[in-house]
Amino acid sequence: IDVVGEESSYVRSMHAAIQPFVVNVKELLPNSYFRNFCDKFAVAFTTAFYNNIVRCKRISESGTQQFLLDVYNLKTLLLKMPVLLGKSSTKSSPSSPTNVSATTSTIAPAMYTKMVTKEFQRIETLLKLVGTPSELLIDVFRVQWSSGSALNLQTIMNLKGMKRNEQAAMLERFGVDPVMAMKGAAAGATNGNTVHENIQALRDGSSDVAAKVNSDLITMRQKVEDFRRTFR
Repeated sequence: IDVVGEESSYVRSMHAAIQPFVVNVKELLPNSYFRNFCDKFAVAFTTAFYNNIVRCKRISESGTQQFLLDVYNLKTLLLKMPVLLGKSSTKSSPSSPTNVSATTSTIAPAMYTKMVTKEFQRIETLLKLVGTPSELLIDVFRVQWSSGSALNLQTIMNLKGMKRNEQAAMLERFGVDPVMAMKGAAAGATNGNTVHENIQALRDGSSDVAAKVNSDLITMRQKVEDFRRTFR
């Protein structure tokens, strides 16, 4: 990635797949069940997204900025998920122009917003650390990820593409025993070389992402419909 502009194509594909599905689920489920659905969906989505970032072989500085832009876009989508409305719901009748605004909240529940923000904060912190200059990494890591371990630091160094000797020196500065630091750096370099996913594959494979999302959403839609039939 040379220039960061708009969100990646896979993000647009996710928007196109998730929004109509969530609207359909909302129409099928009672409010309490729909809230639970949103909670579980958000946790599952952010966990999967975080894990896929960690599996990348190396993320460049511009790649980090692109990821942060994509993450902001996806966070915005998930934050408004509980209050998404279908086309039919957004049209009020001529005789009652204020009907929708009077009965429908346009603000997501505070607890949901707090939970989604916290889940995405973990992703944003990871990416910001990956984009931090190596000479500042230890200090910034201790501030932004105060509970982070040497393993977390090594994950970041792998994503930065740091060499084995650089990782060993960094781990030693972090307080890891020199011998253990060298062993850890060697293990980290080996693991990094065996990972085949990277940011370009994530962008180029947007159609595969959309297909997978659509497949999962179709399965979930069927489960929702089966659940609805049990109450008829």
